[in-house]
This record gives sequence, C-alpha cells and structure tokens, in this order.
Amino acid sequence: MRILIGGMNHESNTLNPIITGARDFLIARGAELLVPGYAPQSAIAGIVETLKKAGCELVPALMARAVPNGVVSHSLYEELRAEFILSIREALAAGPIDGICLALHGSMKVENLGCAEGDLLAHIRKILPHVPCTASLDMHATVTKEMLDAVNGFVGYKTAPHIDCAETGAHAAAMLLTSLKTGKKLYTAYRRIPMLIAGEKSESEAEPMSSLIELCREAEKRPGILGASFLLGFPWADDEHNAACALVTGFSENETSANTIAAVTENLAAQFWKRRREFAFRSEYYDSAAAMEAAYRAVLENHEKPVFVSDSGDNPTAGAAGDSTDLLEKILARLDMVEKLPTPLLYSGFYDAPAAAVCVKAGIGAVVDTTLGGNWDTLNGKKIPLGLEVRNIVRNFGPHKSDLVLASSGNILFTITSAHIGFGDPDLLPSLGVKAEDYSLVVVKLGYLEPCFRTIARRAILATSKGCSNEVLESIPYKRVTRPLYPLDEDAEL
Repeated sequence: MRILIGGMNHESNTLNPIITGARDFLIARGAELLVPGYAPQSAIAGIVETLKKAGCELVPALMARAVPNGVVSHSLYEELRAEFILSIREALAAGPIDGICLALHGSMKVENLGCAEGDLLAHIRKILPHVPCTASLDMHATVTKEMLDAVNGFVGYKTAPHIDCAETGAHAAAMLLTSLKTGKKLYTAYRRIPMLIAGEKSESEAEPMSSLIELCREAEKRPGILGASFLLGFPWADDEHNAACALVTGFSENETSANTIAAVTENLAAQFWKRRREFAFRSEYYDSAAAMEAAYRAVLENHEKPVFVSDSGDNPTAGAAGDSTDLLEKILARLDMVEKLPTPLLYSGFYDAPAAAVCVKAGIGAVVDTTLGGNWDTLNGKKIPLGLEVRNIVRNFGPHKSDLVLASSGNILFTITSAHIGFGDPDLLPSLGVKAEDYSLVVVKLGYLEPCFRTIARRAILATSKGCSNEVLESIPYKRVTRPLYPLDEDAEL
C-alpha cells in the first residue's frame, strides 16, 4: 500500500499582530520526513513509525511546523500548499496512492484566507477525491465543515500539556490501516459544543478534563468505534468556526452503525456541556499585581523556593507575542520588594530581537542602555527603558537559530531571545548556565508550567496578565466568534 503522508501544524493567535513567516517555520520535505529521529515527539513521527511497521510504502509530501504565533503569511502558505500538491502529482506519476494520513493542527489561520486545514484538504481532494484519509489533530483544533467533508477519520490529542502527539499520530495511522485492510469505510460524527475554555483550565490530569477524556477512551473500546475526541477550539482565535466539539470516528457499514456513532458523539457532547462550569485554574491565580505580591510573601515570609509566577497572558506557546510588559511594569513598580529577594528575580523572558542584537553586539560584560518589550504587542505593552549588564550570550539556539541573552538590571535577571520561541523549553535556561531551582522567584511567560518547571516548583502562581493569550476570556473583545458562546454568554445552550 502506498500512503501519502505530511501535514501543516500551527496554532494561530489572531490577537497577535505578528505575521508568521518562513523564518518561523521548520519545514521537512520528502525523504526528510522518513529520517529516523525526525521530530520524535510529533504526530508525524507516530504516523511514519506505524505505517513503516505495517510494511507500507510511504509517499512523503512535506511537514511544516512552527511555534504558535500570529496568523500565517498568505504568500508563504500558498507556496507550501503548491509544493504539497506538486509532490502528490509527482507521486501519482509513479503509481496510485491507496491512503492519506496527515498530521494537522486544526487551528492554523492564514492572513486573508482563514482556516488553512480546510483549504489544504480541498486542494488535496481535487486530485485524490476518493482515497481514504485520516488525520491527527491538536486538542485545541477548530473543526470546520470543509475538514469534515474531506477527511474520513480524525483523532485528537488527549493530553494537555500535549505529551501524546506521537501516540495520536500512530492512532490516526492505525485507523487508516484498519479501514484499508478490512475494506470498511470510516465515518466521523461531529457535535459542536458552544463554549471556549482558557488553556490553563483544561489540563488533562485535572478534573473535569481527566474524567471526560476517560469517557473518550471508554467509547473507543466499543465495537465499531475507532477514535473519540474532545477538541476545545483555540480561544485566542477570533473566528466564526471557533468552539469546542465532540468528534467520533467509526465504521459506517449501514444506517444503524452510523446512528450509533452519532449517538456516542451526542452523549459525549452532553457530558462535556454538563460539566462546563467545573473548568477552573489548577493553580492559585491573581491579576498581575496581586500575583507578584503573593509571590513576594511566599519567598520573604514563608521562605518558599523556588516560587514560579506564570505570565500567562503573554505565553508564546499559546501564540502570544512574548513582549507584553504588563507584568514587568508591576515588578518595576515594586522594586523595593525585588531588592529584598535573597536571589535575583529570574524573568524568562522576552522576545525582543532589537534588544538581543544590542546585547550581542556589546558582548558579555558590557552595560547597555536599551528598551525591553513593546515591539509587537503595543496594546498590552510598551518599550521599557532599561540599563542591562550582559551576563551571557548563546548564538543559534535550537532549531529556530535564536540568539539568547542573559542580562541583569538591578536584582532582576532577564532572558531575551531574538526569535519567537517558547520559554518552556527545558534546554533554554541551562544553555545560558542557569538553573531555575537556584532562584527564589522565577517569572516565566507560560500558562501551566511545563514538566521541567513543575517538578521543581515549590509553589506555582498564575498571573492573569494582559496579553494576546489573556486567560480571562470574558475580557477579550471578540468580534467574529459565533454567539452565544459560554462563558461569554451564560445563556448559551447545547
């Protein structure tokens, strides 16, 4: 069997003014997708491994991945789509394609176009109209009619933070293989759930998400059901399609089996809706000023170490700009408390290419006058003038080749990046010679703490700071989402 594989994966934050371009994407083409160890924790890796083990001939198109950010450049997307379609035409010249298995996100948005997945799939279907197709999706996918029309079977991540990406890719591949080997057709039922959930209220290890995911796993044990997922939409995409949903894929051999799949989907949606008011932050949370005051007390009065504060409103891994200064302004307003800390306040960090360039040019040990923040998110930030002493520099860090800078201002230690990358990367601070556990107070631009921080945090405080990933959804001035939508509208009905 010849199976077409590939995908595009981007979580697009429409509140962020940055246009995500070629520099932000990691693109693997053709045989690069088949190299052992390529993106080992990703859905595409699970797809490749599963299909290889089954003895399939893999037909790789391309895989484009980027850190969540603003909407994707229209010209870049069109180039990638054209390349993807060309690879299919070239593959068809060598023989028929028996199946399609894709690693998609589900909330990739393109400037002046909208939802990328539906558009890409429509173009694929013009060439391969009847070939069985399955796809993996991010838990924060937004499902559209175009996607449902084009794909036979879906399955989404079941963990947040997402640690089952490869397993989900393998699941999507297994569904396709089962369909191809048995000759049974896949059918997917969809039920919109009129609500959005702030990312930090839906951790899969916490209730109610833990029990709801278990309902999906139980559904998948039923005869004829191959995949059951709750997809939560992406709350920082102001889009008319945006909402949570229940999605169930199974074999549709007759009207009875199709009705069964639909009934399972309706039941899952009803159970989810029933518990909508139970979604809550797992950690203690306050606004920016109160979060910092709680952190100071924890360190200075309770002698807790390390205390973490999440600058959740400006989380690059949720597509925020990474340069909002809302929380920084609150810190600078209470330098009297900062100076009392037994170790410098570690702030990781800021995406600020100009500031990073100034520091890199000056070199380690130099003292520079520059500004920090406010280059992109000017609604929730401004350029803050600071004198910085450059403590360390790392060039070409990670796959995005970012410059990293460690710089101090008084009793504050900043990390600054030249590229838009996530601050939950477990290698970022160590590369600069920093151990987070050595600091009494650590502020990080994240929502829920990644495992590298959670395991060492004595206390975790979430600041509902202002930024493009604002966790207080009711305060976001949505213009395009379809209302009523909970929690924006208490009177929303399933």
